[in-house]
Amino acid sequence: MRRLFNVFIIMGSLMAIHTHMTFTNIKCGSKDPTFAIFKKCFIKAVNRTHKYVDVYVNLYKLPIDNITISFRLMRHDHGYKPFFIDYTFDGCKFLRNQKHPIIKLFYKIYQGSSNINHTCPYDHDIIVDHLWTGNIESDFLKYIPMINGDYAVYSNWSTDNIMRAYLNLYFRVTERHS
Repeated sequence: MRRLFNVFIIMGSLMAIHTHMTFTNIKCGSKDPTFAIFKKCFIKAVNRTHKYVDVYVNLYKLPIDNITISFRLMRHDHGYKPFFIDYTFDGCKFLRNQKHPIIKLFYKIYQGSSNINHTCPYDHDIIVDHLWTGNIESDFLKYIPMINGDYAVYSNWSTDNIMRAYLNLYFRVTERHS
């Protein structure tokens, strides 16, 4: 009984921890330059504690009516290793019916900062404009408690079963000091 009580105390402590997140790096690349090129892919500091991400992808073979996205949450522990989430899904199907809770959490992070906010087909370039870390702290980290450390989200983007691009976003989670 005492052991069970200790588990609840530990879980309660984890839920009470307020974390801060900051972007540390971003890597974008096209696997098929005849299909897409990254015009922008960078992190910019807003102030000492927050940064934002800008991504602009020129698409050359439009319209796009099928998208497969693979993403993995990675944690740095003597190199980046898979941590908790590893999904591959049909992006067009998800946008039509947003039922998967984990994918929906990730989607909500960038939905307001992006033009990836409608169902397929896509007949325009892809833009993520000023994705700010503050939104991630309030919209994501409150649902998935993460201990201090370095993390990354590795993503691959495919159409017609051909990998077209990748985007890897690196970030650090620390305990927020008041």
